[in-house]
Amino acid sequence: MSPTPPQFTLRQVHEADRTRLSRFLATLSYFHRHLDWCEPLEWLGRQPFWVLEKSGQIEAMLACLPEPEGVAWVRLFAVAQWTSPAWAWKLLFERVLHELMLLSPQPEIVSLSLQDWYTDLLSINGFQHYQDIVTLSQESSIPPPLPDVPGLLLRRMTYDDLPAVAEVDNLAFEPIWRLSLSELKGAFERTHYNTVIEVDSQIVAYQMSSLNGYKAHLARLAVHPASQRRHFGYRLVRDVLEYFLIGHNTWGVTLNTQSDNHASLALYQNMGFHITGESFPVYRFP
Repeated sequence: MSPTPPQFTLRQVHEADRTRLSRFLATLSYFHRHLDWCEPLEWLGRQPFWVLEKSGQIEAMLACLPEPEGVAWVRLFAVAQWTSPAWAWKLLFERVLHELMLLSPQPEIVSLSLQDWYTDLLSINGFQHYQDIVTLSQESSIPPPLPDVPGLLLRRMTYDDLPAVAEVDNLAFEPIWRLSLSELKGAFERTHYNTVIEVDSQIVAYQMSSLNGYKAHLARLAVHPASQRRHFGYRLVRDVLEYFLIGHNTWGVTLNTQSDNHASLALYQNMGFHITGESFPVYRFP
């Protein structure tokens, strides 16, 4: 590992650092935060989460946590305005990477990028572009309903549904996009409208949507692989549009999906969604 210069210290973050870290986060010039339902300091107590200090003053911090097992997203990278992001990343990422490589199984390391400086940082440090996430929006119309199906029930999600929802989620997505049960619990608590589809009393699909003022966002949707191509995604999305556009008079509903997920793109565009032009890349290491 690279030697730490004199006056600088690299160490793991602890719960006792909460107040200092909170103050530090309010004074940043460079700040990457993963798109999830967790506030930055909710990751305190989890590792790898490292801080770089100079004479006791925080210069930078990096959290890259395996959640769920086997996948470690860069959750947080924050750098003081007087510190070089590239230099701080090199020191912190070496420690984080060493810690992750000791785990079994060794997790895949991935990161979103929402800013150009961070994209450049990932590219020069061995991360490879994997795919892009695109944003779609629908503001105008409700697609036609589908006929009722015996044994099918679309209803509000309850907290007790979450273990079954997690099972559907883990079967529906490739590893880097899966959510753990704890992440789904956090999402459930922070979203506004969550529904499931049951067939013969078994949960086979779900969605979670948030509401921010007059704009709604369909944040998560998954269908059990054995139940795909049965229009369950259509039913969930149509219900979301009806709930927000009519029931709450919102200006529209947005959602994100992978640019190479052609089935999802076809579904959403057939339901009146259009690509907004907003996108952000996903990177994998190495």
